[in-house]
Amino acid sequence: MNEIDNTIQNLTNSGLEQISYAKGEIIYEFNENPKFAYFVYTGKVNIISKSGYNLGVVNEGELFGEISSLFNKEHSVSAEAASECRLLVIEKDLFYKKVQSADPIIKAVIRTITGRLNDMNEKTEKIWKELHFLSSIKSELND
Repeated sequence: MNEIDNTIQNLTNSGLEQISYAKGEIIYEFNENPKFAYFVYTGKVNIISKSGYNLGVVNEGELFGEISSLFNKEHSVSAEAASECRLLVIEKDLFYKKVQSADPIIKAVIRTITGRLNDMNEKTEKIWKELHFLSSIKSELND
């Protein structure tokens, strides 16, 4: 059994609630207050910018919604089921307690990665907007 399989096995045996979503169903929306962090047990989840651009996909064995839960900030993105999926729900308070009890170096790593992820989300959305703008100019020129 590899490390991801062990992690999934430990999480599924931990008594966390499982929620199923159909493809296209919204899990949470931009600016909503966080309630949970989510672990993708099966399926895939799209991360969508406030302007509707797909910033990335969260796959099986990965976590999302953790930044908002950890820092108790409104979601900076939306999450939508990219396929039929089952998620394990990690209560915000439980997630926060686990991070707070972590080694100080791990907490520093989490803070650093969180900051970088937020920056990358903003930069990616800006690139998508610019690409969309340039595509619209190109299509006008071709008309």
